[in-house]
Amino acid sequence: MIVPSPVTSSTPTRANNDEALLLDLEAQRCDAMKRADFARLREILHPRLTHVHARGQVDDYESYFRSGGTHVTYQQVDRSDLKVQLLGTSALMTGRQLLVAVRKDGSGTVRIDSRVMQVWVMDSGQWRQLAFQTTPLEMSVI
Repeated sequence: MIVPSPVTSSTPTRANNDEALLLDLEAQRCDAMKRADFARLREILHPRLTHVHARGQVDDYESYFRSGGTHVTYQQVDRSDLKVQLLGTSALMTGRQLLVAVRKDGSGTVRIDSRVMQVWVMDSGQWRQLAFQTTPLEMSVI
């Protein structure tokens, strides 16, 4: 469940709470990917999502669930070096991501070590991911 966060104060405590909440939501997103919990992902991702994959293909919210996130089984989705910059009712999250996924068509296992930039927005009292861009540092298919 996404916990609503008030948008009325800009105190350091609120900023710390929002940063912690965003980091927790990102952990939940990664966990939902590994569990193929598309219902949870639909709650976390914004309906106006733009998701740019490592090879440059772009998905919106609906196409992400038709193709982008459903043709693989995620074995590993690890985040590190995460930094959050709060910008009012928006936030920028950057960091590393190590993703390992098995293609369901049997064509191999993909390993992508990348830098990721995400935009989160407060929408109806909930933080939701509006944009995702990954830039691979190293990518291989086994």
